[in-house]
Amino acid sequence: MRRDAIILLISMVAIFSGCIQQESGQQVEQTVSSGAWKADGIIGPNEYSRSVHFHKPASNGYSGGDLVISWKNDAHYLYMALNGSTKGWIAIGFEPTEWMKDADIIMGTVENGKAIVKDEYSTGNYGPHPDDTDLGGTFDILEYGGRDVGGNTVIEFKRKMNTGDRFDKAFVPGQVVPIIWAMADTTMNDAKHNVAIGKGSLELQ
Repeated sequence: MRRDAIILLISMVAIFSGCIQQESGQQVEQTVSSGAWKADGIIGPNEYSRSVHFHKPASNGYSGGDLVISWKNDAHYLYMALNGSTKGWIAIGFEPTEWMKDADIIMGTVENGKAIVKDEYSTGNYGPHPDDTDLGGTFDILEYGGRDVGGNTVIEFKRKMNTGDRFDKAFVPGQVVPIIWAMADTTMNDAKHNVAIGKGSLELQ
């Protein structure tokens, strides 16, 4: 019994000292979304109802960085913002089955002041993730925008909760959606993520 107590104490010390990072323990900030949504790359104080901050330190060839994901939804539409500490591309993948496989991926970047957003699907554990249209699907981002903000890239987009495309995940209110995310320091969308990668989950309203 004493040995079990000691092991438990050591584990708790490791977790709270940061030696063990539990992404499942991510802190979600909630507010009342009272502002109008606009895909302009400016995240207003009341534009979204929920946000979560991911941080990854430098390690194993990654330079490290931060990504804040903000979102709101109703029964019909999902609205989302990605704010990453990079001048390159940012990507989020919904509901992968294993590593990257079967992830519904939205990738965005800003080039010469113009946002570029891609609707993709990962066909393998480590990619590739071609455009949905290359696989026989459709481009289902209804509105999008973005801008460079200091050293960050901000991408905003809107899509249907259920697009009807087999290469998009269908969402329902109240669903907890597993995600993966990645960032690179280049706007070339075929370049490997080298800033940070991570995983987590988002709870829809």
